Order: sequence, then structure tokens, then C-alpha cells
Amino acid sequence: MALRELDYQQKVLKRLDEYLQVLAHQKASTEAVVAALQLAARQTHNPALLQHAPDFASLTWNELRAAGKLPASRMQVDYSPRTDGTGQTVPNVVFKVPTGGGKTFLAVAALPRIFNQWLGRNTGFVLWVVPNEAIYTQTLRQLRDRQHPFRQMLDVMSGNRVQIMEKDTPLSATDVDSKLCIMLLMLQASNRQNQSTLKMFRDRGDVHGFAPPEGDQQAHARALAATPNLNVYDMADGAYHWPVVKDSLGNALRTIRPVVVVDEGQKATSELAYSTLYGFNPCFVLELTATPKDVAARGGRNPLVARPANVLVEVYGKDLDNAGMIKMPMNVTPLSGTDWRDTLAAALEKLHTLAQQAVSLQSNTGRYIRPILLVQVERTGAEQRDGQHIHALDAKEWLMNVGGLEEAEIAIKTAETNDLKEPENQNLLSPLNRVRAIITKQALQEGWDCPFAYVLCALAASQNMSAMTQLIGRILRQPHTEKTGIAALDESYVFTHHAKSGEVAEAIKKQLEQDGMGDLVQEIRLPDSGGGNSGDGGRNVRLIPRRSAFAHTEIYLPMVLHVADDGVRELDYENDILLALDWRGLDVATLVQEIPDNLQVAEQQMQRIVLTDDVEKPVVAELVGAVAESTAFDTVHAVRMISDIMAHPWWAFVLVEEFVNGLRQCGFSDEKLGRSAGILIARLRQWLAKQRNGMAENLFKEKVRRGGIQFRLRTDRHNWKMPLAEVTFEPKGAAQLANDNGVPVEKSLFSPLYVNEFNREESQVAVYLDGEKALQWWHRNAARSHYAIQG
Repeated sequence: MALRELDYQQKVLKRLDEYLQVLAHQKASTEAVVAALQLAARQTHNPALLQHAPDFASLTWNELRAAGKLPASRMQVDYSPRTDGTGQTVPNVVFKVPTGGGKTFLAVAALPRIFNQWLGRNTGFVLWVVPNEAIYTQTLRQLRDRQHPFRQMLDVMSGNRVQIMEKDTPLSATDVDSKLCIMLLMLQASNRQNQSTLKMFRDRGDVHGFAPPEGDQQAHARALAATPNLNVYDMADGAYHWPVVKDSLGNALRTIRPVVVVDEGQKATSELAYSTLYGFNPCFVLELTATPKDVAARGGRNPLVARPANVLVEVYGKDLDNAGMIKMPMNVTPLSGTDWRDTLAAALEKLHTLAQQAVSLQSNTGRYIRPILLVQVERTGAEQRDGQHIHALDAKEWLMNVGGLEEAEIAIKTAETNDLKEPENQNLLSPLNRVRAIITKQALQEGWDCPFAYVLCALAASQNMSAMTQLIGRILRQPHTEKTGIAALDESYVFTHHAKSGEVAEAIKKQLEQDGMGDLVQEIRLPDSGGGNSGDGGRNVRLIPRRSAFAHTEIYLPMVLHVADDGVRELDYENDILLALDWRGLDVATLVQEIPDNLQVAEQQMQRIVLTDDVEKPVVAELVGAVAESTAFDTVHAVRMISDIMAHPWWAFVLVEEFVNGLRQCGFSDEKLGRSAGILIARLRQWLAKQRNGMAENLFKEKVRRGGIQFRLRTDRHNWKMPLAEVTFEPKGAAQLANDNGVPVEKSLFSPLYVNEFNREESQVAVYLDGEKALQWWHRNAARSHYAIQG
């Protein structure tokens, strides 16, 4: 299934692009300063001058802050520098994304940007660190599945040269040079003091090409000089009397200098985790977390420098809700009765109601949803059924004998029993799956994912509130990450047994804050109980009608539709336009003519640091262009570098060959082509993007002319219809949106409208429109839930 790139995801990736652009500029400027300091240090025999070298990562952060491109909540927080195990600067950014916000997608989408814009290549090594086994298993499955969109994104980036690895997978330098290698690692496995991880630093027979030849003393010395934190054998126990680098996975990682992705970055802030991850000598660290953790300074015997999180961009719970990613509002029903069966009955009744709505949805749209009930019990062990506590088997028997569910529709997920592993239960989203209720205590931990879970029946809430709130996140994800348009199927439901309303609301509030969705606390709804225990923080949904003059007016707006033999549907720009472009008639000769004969490559564009045997000059900087093996133009690499623009590799290969042959006819030698490869590919990408946009525009207009794309009102159901009422969560009597004279607006289509539902810019526009005499009515279009077009 294709992925939609949502508004907030585009915002995150755009900010990353801006960061990488500034980072590359600051790095180039810093290298020039460092080169000058190195020269001065050698001439004056004063190595202390190198201490004044600027930190390009900090300079990048300061430039973004001055431009107002950091989150408002972090504008006053200074950048926290990061260095690897050799003392080199490591760029580090944090994406603050709520739980369920698609952190894996953002990480995958960030990789081609980091590799292309920062490292200048599309192959290499990624160390992907996850916090627990559930997320490890899920991520590994997604990245290995060639049909999964995440894997397909990586295949496009690397030209189908992806290798997904675990820590025990054989590793060679050839793989790292020619493929995009992604190794998954659990956080505890990367802990340097953990016994299982000490194996990472032991010699292995399946790690090749990273350590020098065994008996070459000078090669080992050069390797240690280049990477001082490599592990070596104990000379007292070895066959050699000089330091010998171990041929281990840990040393390979330190030599590779990988890009590191840290899922749930707030769990990797201990000194041990921090030193271990940065001890792998990463060239870039991307953290994703719902709740960034700022490490405070510490004095005493073990002092610690403050280490705040470098949050580049923040995503809020409301962003996810607007994008259709989560089921909100959350309806919480605390039942104070003594019989747990009453609570389970209420939850099951809600499940049946949702199931009826889902059947109606499928009959009208073909979209399949099977609502699932999660039941949290007090006991699960075979020897723990004592008649005093609510046991998993008690709940299962009631659901079958009284609730009317069949045994195949109930699954138990505990430490001892896991019905979800049965072949028929593994794909909970399949129409062939029959599971409608899952009974657990706390086995559905972070990483378990089923968007069909709608209702949580917490029978153990009064005994274990924290376990109940941990399950909240399991019912939040919206099926297919798209609202259904049926209110009941776009919300989530919690029923708690024998728990106080206020305590439940407070516990859920804290959990939402931990999941990065504290701004959605107002979306928790608690029913009025009639006894003053309604939960002051809850707000109920109400419908706002149209003004009487327009109450019965039918208002339709056209949609951008794709009309073909297979029917009428909304336009999919990527599939209907970009993938339909015909590149065969493209003449690259015009680009060849634009390339000047005296094309110059900036000398400071990229440098390589080389170790020598010269005692006086042990370290020298060489221009990459002067290295013989770098002076050949790599056609295959060029094809991969334009694959995001020109998706057809065979046409891309032909075009690159024509481009290179045209340059040769203009006098470009092989040496000049290789030396200028970077800038030539950049010019080719710019030209192709311009051609693609032009062809896409022409194809779009041609399809419009032939009727293949339509934007007009139709007599069938393919129009957008203005609703007759609008939803509000504001209480009656709340402050209304008013004009400059303090009078409520008079020309809005729906009335009344409340000031808390408008931001400053929206309210200013609304008040301006309301004052226009020629205007009959106006309406604020809500993102993602109201009218939208593309084209």
C-alpha cells in the first residue's frame, strides 16, 4: 500500500533539508579555517592553535536559530555539541514526534537526504538502534519486506542495493562500499558493558576488510593513529609485541563511521548508552522520540556536563489528528460498580455498535475495518486463578458464554500464552482474521501495532493504573491512517472498572504527555454522571448548525478527478502524472551545450585526511580530485543519483550515457569527467528536475484537454459536499469569535464560532471577510477533514 506523505511529515523533512544545506556550508567553511590553523600551528610549532577550530555543528544550529527555524520551545536552548570516540564533531538532531506519528517513515525518508546532501553518496552503513524486542522485530520485518513501502524507499535510494543486517550477520568492506547496509541493534546490545555486546568487540571470522593484515606493524599503527579508539589485543597474550587491531564488529563500526538512527532517543541518554553510541564514531546521529530528554549538569565526584536534546523540529498530537493518524477524541467511561462483568458488558456493547458502523462503511466504500476490544485483566498465570482476582480465563469464559463471541474470535496474549502467534491470527488486519477481542495484562507493550483496536476495557485499572495507561497507545492508531468520516469509527474508547473518574483522567493525561500528545488532553471526554463526578477537564462534542438562511442550501465543490477506463477516482499525482511521463524523447544536447569548457571544481569542496610515514608531516590533506581512483566518471552511480527524479533506470542509463558522450565530443577527457563528476551530476539533476516539471505540466494539461483529468461539478457522487453542521468541542457559553467592535461575526456559514478554534492569522482573515459588504457567507476550511484538491 502506498504511503501518503502528510503535511507534518513534509514539514519535518523540509526542515531537515534546510539544516543539511546549512550544515554542508558551515562544514566547508570550517575546513578552510582548520586548514589555516593547521598551517599556522606547524609554522609556529604551537599545536594549541587548533583548539580555536570552530564547531560547524554549533554554527549550523546558531544560524537556524537566528533565522527562526528552530521550535519555539527550544529557541533559548543552546546546541549541545557531540563528539565521537576520536574527538571529532558529530552532527546530531532530534525529531520530536508523538507515538504513532510515523517515526520509522521519517527515519527512512531522512536517510537519502543525509546520504546525498551530507555524505555525497547513496551507499554506506546505517546503525539503526531500537529500544526493545517488539520494535526490533517490527522494524526488521518492515525493512526486509521488499513489498513494504519503507523497503521500497530504500531500494530507490540505493538502486536496489540494500542489505538488512543483524549484529551476527557477516560483514565485509565491499558490502559497505557498494551497498546500503542497515544493521539493526537493540539498545541493550549496544551497551559496552553488557556481556552479550562484549562479543561485538571480540575477533570474528566473518568480519572482513576493515582491520590491517595481521603481520603489518605499520598498517596497524596507521589504523590506530587514524582511529585511536579501536580495540587491540593484549600485547602480553599476543604473538606480536606491538598493538594489533582486533578484527571485530565493534572495530568495523568505528572504522566505517556509520550514520546512526536512534529510535526512542530518550532511552539512550545515560552516560553508558551515550558513550557507547558515540564510541562507534558515527558521522551523523538522528534521534526520534516523543519526549526528548534534557540531561542536566551534575557536580560531585562524577561531574557531568549538561546535555540537552538538540530538537530540530516538533510535531504535536494535533498534527497527527489533523492528518488522520490517530483516533481522537478519546471517550473514557469510568464505571464505579463492584461487578467487573458490567464493565466488560458495556465495552462489548460498544464493540458491537462499532462493528455495525464498520459494516456500513464497507458496504458504502469497500473499506474494511474489524473493530477489536482489548481487555486488561488482573491475573494471567495458570496457577493464579483464585476466584478473588479477575483472571484472563474468567474474561474469556464470560465473552463466550454471555457475550456470545466464539472461541476463535478471542485471543489471549500473556507471558505464557500467545494466541496471536497462531498462523490464522498473525495478520490482524486481514479480512480472513476472526479476532475481535484480545485479553492481556501488560503483554501488549510498545511496538505492538493494530489500528483495528478501538476499545480498551481496563478491568485492572484500580489495581494497576500504569499498566492501563500503557495500553492507551494501543487503541490510538487510525486504520489506514485516514479518517473514515464516521464519527464513531474516528474515535477511541476506554472503559474502566472500579476506578475514580479524576484519577483515570489524570493518568491518561500523563500518558498522552509521555507519548508526546499533551496538547490533546482536552480531547479526553468523560461522561456526566449526575453525581458531580464528571471530570472537569472533559469536553463533549456538539454540532454547530448553519445559519438559518443557508440551512437547506446544497453546496458542492468540484474535485480533481482522474477519469479512465477503470472508473473515476481522485487524482494520484505521483502515479497518474510522474510515473506516466515519457522520457524517451528527451534531448540532453541542450544541457551539454550549457556546460562550460572551463568547468572548475572548487578546491576546498572535499578533502581526504591521509596518514604518512613522514615524522614531520604525519597527517596531510589531499584534494579528492587528485586521487587516481576517484578520477573515473561512474555511470552507474550517476544513474542512482538521479533515480528519485527519473524513476526508470534503463532510460536514465541511456540518458547519462548520452550526456557523457556529448561532453566527450565537447573536449572533456576521462580525467576531467571524473574530476568534475560531482558538479556534473548536480547540473544534470537540476536540468532533469526542470524537464520533469515541464513534462508533468504538459501531461497534466493534455489529460485535462482530453478529459482524463477533470475539475468540474459532476452529476454523480464524485463531488465534495459541504456538511450541514460542524463539530465543536467548545462548551456552551464559550467566547465567540468577534469583530473589532466586539460583536460576534455575522456572515460565517456556521454559527456560533468560538475564538479558541481559530489561530491569530485565521481570526484576522475571518474578521476581515466578515466586514465585506458584497460577501454573503464565508467558511474556514479545516485541514484534512474538509475540502482539499491536488493538481
